[in-house]
Amino acid sequence: MSQRIDVINYLTGLFSTIVPESHYLKNKKKTIIYPYLTFSLTGEPTTFTGQGFYVDVDIFDNSTNDVDIEKAVSGMIEKFNQDGGFHQLTDKFLVQIEYRNDNPIPTGSDTLQRRTLQLYAKIDWRI
Repeated sequence: MSQRIDVINYLTGLFSTIVPESHYLKNKKKTIIYPYLTFSLTGEPTTFTGQGFYVDVDIFDNSTNDVDIEKAVSGMIEKFNQDGGFHQLTDKFLVQIEYRNDNPIPTGSDTLQRRTLQLYAKIDWRI
């Protein structure tokens, strides 16, 4: 379980460099600051060394223009769509992350905007 928490904490910090308001599963703040990002993990990053899993990311903005949300989406794509994907070695693991796709999600609002992205990650734990 602590390995999963290590991955969640790492991803929260990594995503915060692109979208400062980054949260696991949901934004629990009383005062919402836009844009913000939430993410979840699909699959188990801790079962076997080198096993991959999906990271589902949603970015929200509450604005009449698309500038901030498009900057956030572009930042994520640039970070994780490099040749060979993104990779970083930490004290606990080697992480490799690849951008897969992104889509706009209709909200039915004139101001609330949502984009969803999917990333694929692999964690190689240092033993």
